[in-house]
Amino acid sequence: MTKTVDVSQKVLNAWAISLIIWSVYRATFGTELPIWIDEFFAKPFVFLFPAYWYIVRVEKKSIMQGFSLVSSRSVSDILTGIGVGLIFVVLAAFARFINGVPFSFYLDTSILIWILAMVMAGLSEQLLSTGFVFKRLYEQGSGVVKPIITAAILFSFLHIPALFGVEKISGNILLQSLILNFVLSIITSLLYVVRKNTIAPVIVQILYFLSLPLMIF
Repeated sequence: MTKTVDVSQKVLNAWAISLIIWSVYRATFGTELPIWIDEFFAKPFVFLFPAYWYIVRVEKKSIMQGFSLVSSRSVSDILTGIGVGLIFVVLAAFARFINGVPFSFYLDTSILIWILAMVMAGLSEQLLSTGFVFKRLYEQGSGVVKPIITAAILFSFLHIPALFGVEKISGNILLQSLILNFVLSIITSLLYVVRKNTIAPVIVQILYFLSLPLMIF
């Protein structure tokens, strides 16, 4: 029991360090910096360095093992992630359609950078939230429901600094975002339970991010 509490506490401490540093970063810079700085440099370092330190120094594992990116059925995991992630895309497109908003597709440098940034964001957030936090809470053997709910709450909290970095955000938007992140975390955690790795959860979150422009009317 002592070992279980000790592992859980260390994992939550590493997560808390990431949250504190990310909050300071957002409070300092808000959304003023280019998105590629946030997603390619700041977020990967802030989100993953404490987890990396724990995996390498405490668990003495490789990064691939520590974040559960190893799979003997990678193609199946990728297809599962795409299948689940496309649900967000279809729902967002349907919502746009029933609101009578026309679809427009074009690709330029700024959009390409945004797409790549969303890929990096999905990777960073899922490695921390599912591959690091949920994986270890789940492996403590305290059932499935408690780790899933805990991870979902932590995942939602992790996005609060970014939300407050957006000007003129309303309470409704904040609540909707927290609920969406909570549901997304439950889905990715369940995928981890089924697939035993973080590949599918990463793909699901990337497709979720890529569906967001369709929700903006």
